Amino acid sequence: MVEDNLCRECDSKLDPKLKYCPNCKCNVGMEKIEDTPQKMKSQNPFQKFTENIVWGIMMLAIGGYQLLTGNEWYFQIIGVLVIGLGIRNLYKNYKKRNRDNSLDIS
Repeated sequence: MVEDNLCRECDSKLDPKLKYCPNCKCNVGMEKIEDTPQKMKSQNPFQKFTENIVWGIMMLAIGGYQLLTGNEWYFQIIGVLVIGLGIRNLYKNYKKRNRDNSLDIS
């Protein structure tokens, strides 16, 4: 909250009951954003499945099949789009695993 009844933005004296500084209008009733821990985003089972590596590989295979065997041009377009989504899925998964496995040196 407010430490020593001073605004953390403009250092003016504050009443402890105030939520906003009367001088600079900043919010003094809440903690700093960088001090609060980030909330983990919960995922439902469908989100977990679609972010899986196996799903990305399946999308590449399905898109490749559509691209190679599609008789009509729109089947080939769909194949290219599915391949793109598969590559995006695999890349996001790669970045997530790299971020989770990286060492925090700071």
